[in-house]
Amino acid sequence: MGSVNLLFSILITVVALGIMVCLHELGHMIVAKCFGVLVNEFSIGMGPKLFSFKPGETTYSLRLLPLGGYVQMDGENEDAEETQTADTGRTFRGLKPWKRFVVLAAGATINIILGLLMFAVINKCTYVQLPVVTEITEGYEESSVFLTGDEILKIGGTRIHTFQDLTMELAEPDVQTADKLDVTVRRDGKKLVLSAPLYPTESGKKLMLVFGDIVRSPGIFTSLRYACYDTVYVVKAVVRAVGDLIVGRQSMDSLSGPVEIVSVVDDMASTGSPYTWLNLLSLFALITVNLGVFNLLPIPGLDGGQILFLLIEKISGKEIKPKLIGMINAIFFALLALLAVYVTFSDIMGLVK
Repeated sequence: MGSVNLLFSILITVVALGIMVCLHELGHMIVAKCFGVLVNEFSIGMGPKLFSFKPGETTYSLRLLPLGGYVQMDGENEDAEETQTADTGRTFRGLKPWKRFVVLAAGATINIILGLLMFAVINKCTYVQLPVVTEITEGYEESSVFLTGDEILKIGGTRIHTFQDLTMELAEPDVQTADKLDVTVRRDGKKLVLSAPLYPTESGKKLMLVFGDIVRSPGIFTSLRYACYDTVYVVKAVVRAVGDLIVGRQSMDSLSGPVEIVSVVDDMASTGSPYTWLNLLSLFALITVNLGVFNLLPIPGLDGGQILFLLIEKISGKEIKPKLIGMINAIFFALLALLAVYVTFSDIMGLVK
């Protein structure tokens, strides 16, 4: 990697991730303020404060370490009993449960919507690929139950909207252990359910079909519709990847951090392709949706963890002490920081090798 290109790639990555984090925290703050919560600080980054300003009741800060950010709402931390204002309606914990849920989910929602809009721009400027059979792989014409022009609608009971949906479903472990699949197709305007054989290859079992039908530069509504499908695909991919990590189908080495992102950005920027900016936009669309979904995981220290505490309180009818929540959050935040260090170290070692 050239030093100039590398600096450019680092700058792009830092700015892009900074925008994602800023919008995430902005989502929390705007909704909190709409509900009347006193927001004490809006911070981008962690660690020592580089500079700050306070135009009103909220302090806006930029901190040294470009690792996330936070919105500090009155009555949210472990010392909430001591920091509450006289008007308890201005504290986060003074909100009704559904309002707290909306505040907590707002950041991730903004990230996912941002990714959806990015996908819409990409689709509008390029094309969308449909799950329509354009060819039977050579040598499999006689044994295949498909015909050219078949539009795949379902694999088993799973709805298929795009070519990506199809590839994800075929990669499922239970599909890969099967010999046949029930595939619903639209043929000449009619729906048919086919019992389709799977053929073993070096990269797993496949239907041995070629999908090439695309819609180039689709209209805005088609672009948005397929952007929704793209976003759902990424959400499902993240959830399945987390499940694979939990059950051991994937190792921790499959995780990537900012160092790997810079490396990928540098590779893209070095190609000189006229579509470089679209490739970068696609990468950052994936990352922002990943960020949104990851933050909603029910892990203390993340937004999803706070939603989990909220659900526990709602179901049990008992309030969890803020100090206990703060202590649990601190422990898991430290574990997440260790994970970030491990992923960063792995990324660096991967580049060295």
